Amino acid sequence: MIEFLCKLWPYLAGGLIGWLAAGWLARRFRHSEPPLERIVEKTIDNPEHLALISKLEGENRDIASLKTKLAGYESATPKTVDNPVHLKRISELESQVSSLKSSSNNAPQAAMSSTTKTVDNPAHVKRISELEAQIKSLRKGPEIDLAAAKAAGFKLKDKNDLTAIEGIGPKINDLIKADGVKTFAELADTPVSSIQTTLDNAGSRYQIANPGTWPDQANLAANNRWPALKALQDVLVGGVYPDASSGSSDKASTSSKKSSTPPTTEKSVGVDKAAAKAAGFRVKAKDGRDDYTVIEGIGPKINDLIHDAGIHRYAELGRTKVEDIQKILDDAGPRYTLAKPGTWPAQADMAADNKWDALKAWQDELDGGK
Repeated sequence: MIEFLCKLWPYLAGGLIGWLAAGWLARRFRHSEPPLERIVEKTIDNPEHLALISKLEGENRDIASLKTKLAGYESATPKTVDNPVHLKRISELESQVSSLKSSSNNAPQAAMSSTTKTVDNPAHVKRISELEAQIKSLRKGPEIDLAAAKAAGFKLKDKNDLTAIEGIGPKINDLIKADGVKTFAELADTPVSSIQTTLDNAGSRYQIANPGTWPDQANLAANNRWPALKALQDVLVGGVYPDASSGSSDKASTSSKKSSTPPTTEKSVGVDKAAAKAAGFRVKAKDGRDDYTVIEGIGPKINDLIHDAGIHRYAELGRTKVEDIQKILDDAGPRYTLAKPGTWPAQADMAADNKWDALKAWQDELDGGK
């Protein structure tokens, strides 16, 4: 028996060890965490690439902002914009959008893929196309109506005959067109300084030309406002707006030589309230006293001051010297020191002659009556 047990114990010990090992391994595998997958991230650490990506993201935001602004200029129904400031702003915004798109298209493709978004919504694509067509139409402007121009007294050789602008003759017409300004709409958008540079470069023979009103006149022509242009030209002096030293007509230009006291026997032309209203003025003449508030720079208080000084009609104010008006303001106290009466007689002359369209066109360019 003892001999049997001596032979059996190695087998029993081996079995016990195997059983313990199996239990340990089972517990080990049951409680072990699943293997983790190693995630490898690629980081862009090139400073140039990072700067470019940041720039493109900012440009995309700018594009979105510009499109929103442009949409604000547009409406569902196309409308003609004849305000030079608005047209210039539209042009500037379009130029910025074009520049941003060009910058984005020239960027490396790898950087573009991380920032550029493509508009693939058919409705959005269609709307963008419509807006671009409207902007293109606005920038082009309406067709020049030669019949309307002729009816207003203009003799245009063609739709781009810039000699319709007072101050522009055949030679200057050719100079301006040679410099790339070929239409009324383009001339309306051209800064006066650029026109002056064109004249200066052409030599001393053009030094007396004054292009100060040419863009304003061109804007009226570009939008077929021929009667208004004709009315404005009737009061221009050599193509220049009247000022303190030159009135709105030959009669007004000599006002500085006349007495500030108007003759009482002179017959005055009645105020055409219908024409004034059509031009955008609300005239409130009462008891033989004209409404001076239609003159830019004159408010209700100054209106009363002038009447208190015995000046009651537009024609009378038109003959009053600027220094006499200034004395009325000075005597009224320091609260009127900011008033600038330099153009008031000329404006009053236009009102006295019922040239309301011309007065409106001029006031659109005045700033506080000066």
